Amino acid sequence: MTAAVTDAELLARFAPLFARIAQGAAARERERVLPVDEVRELALAGIGAVRVPAELGGAGASLRQLFLLLRELAAADSNLPQALRQHYYQVELLLQRLDDADARVWIARVVAGDLFGSATTEPRGSRLGEVSTVLRRDPAGGYRLNGRKIYGTGNAYAQWLPVGAVDDEGVPVAPVVPVDREGVTLLDDWDGFGQRLTATSTTIFDDVAVADDEVRRFPLEGPRRGGSGLHQAVLLATLAGIAQAAARELADIVRATSRVYFTGTGQLPRDDAVVQEQVGRAQVVADAARWIVDGLARELEHAWELWSDPDADAAVIDAAFVDVELAVSSAQVTISESVLDQTAHLLDVLGASSLSTTLGLDRHWRNARAVASHNPYPFKARLIGDHLLTGAEPQSFAVGKDVGDKA
Repeated sequence: MTAAVTDAELLARFAPLFARIAQGAAARERERVLPVDEVRELALAGIGAVRVPAELGGAGASLRQLFLLLRELAAADSNLPQALRQHYYQVELLLQRLDDADARVWIARVVAGDLFGSATTEPRGSRLGEVSTVLRRDPAGGYRLNGRKIYGTGNAYAQWLPVGAVDDEGVPVAPVVPVDREGVTLLDDWDGFGQRLTATSTTIFDDVAVADDEVRRFPLEGPRRGGSGLHQAVLLATLAGIAQAAARELADIVRATSRVYFTGTGQLPRDDAVVQEQVGRAQVVADAARWIVDGLARELEHAWELWSDPDADAAVIDAAFVDVELAVSSAQVTISESVLDQTAHLLDVLGASSLSTTLGLDRHWRNARAVASHNPYPFKARLIGDHLLTGAEPQSFAVGKDVGDKA
């Protein structure tokens, strides 16, 4: 895809916003204050519509450029790309259907600043393969939605919730309902020690009215793997941003420090070879993660463009998304391990003063640990090994089949 905008133009547009968000990131996390206003400002500035074609009111950015922005946003506040990942997936699906009048309506909402949240994961206690959120026909017209979802990431920032559900006959459907509709309840109950501001909630649907045109149904034919890998790739961009912020903050602190240790060289910390190596290693991890995510975004871009080609064979599209899954899995192992190691050792040359909660350096490891815990990377290493040794393909994601209790 030839982007309608350059990298420099995108960064000039959003970098000042990211800088303001970064200024309050440590304090917000320390006090657990959701950046609701900051996300709204980002949305109104067009962060949710960067992939929408310019003629429809978006920035016309490529998928690679989206990941560039997500990495920079993560370096400002790592909670926000994760909070927006379902939004971008929904936008990509809409961009596949721009000749559809209904899709154009949703695109216009996105351009106006609306964001999608997430209501996919079944609650604890659900059996693997079971979807208990049900959309039933209402005799009075339309539908009624009932169910409960957990890990509704970004829902407190969103205007619309795409819901993983089944209809009366057990067929998968995806109603999309307003967050503020009667019967929708968000519980601010995410208690993880990292990524505390992703606005991840349990979401309850209690006899929620759903209109006919708010229900998406899945095609019976065509590619089975379309869209695979994007959610996890957003998390990898988040990890890359964490590494970037950690290296930057470490360097800033060292440059401003004059306190030396008797076990050191006696030089200022910024001139000490041991300290220089530590700062250099932190930046190396950030650089490597950045380049891996950039390459991964190009792989994703190829698969999504193939999917949008009406002449492309379904088997060819599926094969491209298998390649994406394998690439994401490899990147996940490498980036997760390196960023966890980098953030765990940030304080090695700084001394006890670096433990200050005002600095908030601990948040980088805690947030990296939380992000890396999504779809744990040791399983992805096994997946790669299985593919190399037996030719097995990665499993496809399906609502209710991704996680659950073993019967």
